[in-house]
Amino acid sequence: MVNIQPFSDTELLEAFYSSEIATSKHLLTIYSLAIGLNAKIIIDLGIGSTTKALRAAALKTGGVVMSCDCDVNRFSSLLKNQDKHWQLYLGASETFLKSLEQPFDLVVHDAAHDYFQVKLDLELILPKMKTFGIICVHDTQQTNLCHDMLAAIRDATNGYKISLTHLPFNAGLSIIRIEEGNYPSITPNGSLLKDGLFDTQLISFHPYNDNLNNINANNSSLGRWLRWRLRKLIKGW
Repeated sequence: MVNIQPFSDTELLEAFYSSEIATSKHLLTIYSLAIGLNAKIIIDLGIGSTTKALRAAALKTGGVVMSCDCDVNRFSSLLKNQDKHWQLYLGASETFLKSLEQPFDLVVHDAAHDYFQVKLDLELILPKMKTFGIICVHDTQQTNLCHDMLAAIRDATNGYKISLTHLPFNAGLSIIRIEEGNYPSITPNGSLLKDGLFDTQLISFHPYNDNLNNINANNSSLGRWLRWRLRKLIKGW
């Protein structure tokens, strides 16, 4: 049976040092973001070790982790373990995201890794983010995936005011902060907020190099799009 119980403090540190967990060196980062933001609504796309870190954080912030994964056969046994701090949806991420009405504080995306699905997920997430909320996307520096992942982030966030950085280790973690969202500002622990605004705001836009700016021509090809749609039709999404 899959164990997605929240990490204890000791287990979280042990997982951080593990060489067998793909997100190991990002677990403390993700956990601290949830705690620091005092996150109440946490979206978790793709069940794994990050789910356990987020659930541990939610126990301390009083928040709820809303997890989504498309692998019904693997994770259906976990549905009975839901509680006030953890909810689970098994199915397509776009159906899940469209069903949510609450504004999001923190989102961790470690689900699909192809351009079209990541872009679609982000396009559904961004309008629901609070100002100063954070989206983390895993595998954005992974050799075989980075071009699709970075292009999806670039294209989905076009027109939004964001700050963006990429952590290069453990296949990469992109951290997107929403500088101007559709909802009021999140109020983090130890906040410097005054009347919903920081005294100083630093906003950067899409710091991609020229090579990445040309990626979209390949990713938007008809053949790739048709394969993506066919895969979704076969799975009933």
